[in-house]
Amino acid sequence: MRRNSLNHVALILDGNGRWAKKRHQPRIFGHQQGAKVIKHLIDYALNDYVKYLTLFCFSLENWNRPQAEVKFLHSLFYQKIVSKKTLDFFLKKNICFKWLGFKTKLSKKLLDAIKLLEKKTAKNNKLTLTIAFNYGGRQDLDSKKRISSFLPNVDLLIRTGNENRISNFILYQLAYAEIIFEKTFWPDYTKKTWKQNIKEYHLRKRRFGAILPKK
Repeated sequence: MRRNSLNHVALILDGNGRWAKKRHQPRIFGHQQGAKVIKHLIDYALNDYVKYLTLFCFSLENWNRPQAEVKFLHSLFYQKIVSKKTLDFFLKKNICFKWLGFKTKLSKKLLDAIKLLEKKTAKNNKLTLTIAFNYGGRQDLDSKKRISSFLPNVDLLIRTGNENRISNFILYQLAYAEIIFEKTFWPDYTKKTWKQNIKEYHLRKRRFGAILPKK
């Protein structure tokens, strides 16, 4: 059976708060654990020769969450961006880091850190990791120049956390994406889950509006 090409995988990382609540922990504990899973996810993608991995981590709508949680998410993102461990990991794995988002409400300190990490990893070409932080798909399409234009079309979108919607993610690139709504909360996402998702993707018949010829 012919396998579908898998160039670009996008994920909506959902379920951190509910995962923490089940363990009688604050929501930020779930975000901390979820951040740790991203490193493993990158390895899964590299092992399957994915060229683009795009992660939805904070939407423009997420500003409506409690202020303490929003502040923590921004602090967590900054810590990961400026970490030497992060840079060393990206350089070792030949990963190009990209940020997708709007500058609105973001601190200069965070924007400068993002710009520096992008510059230091710009020549890497094995995998392009894009973090969508402070991003909205409708706002992107309505802007004078689409900020997501550097991304190719998405082959597979995975949303964790047992929610069945795309939540204003990269709407243009998702036009013909295969979508898997995964029940697993993001902090529990494992290599086994990834392999199951990829297997399901390869079993799909991608038609792109056409009728496939009979074999």
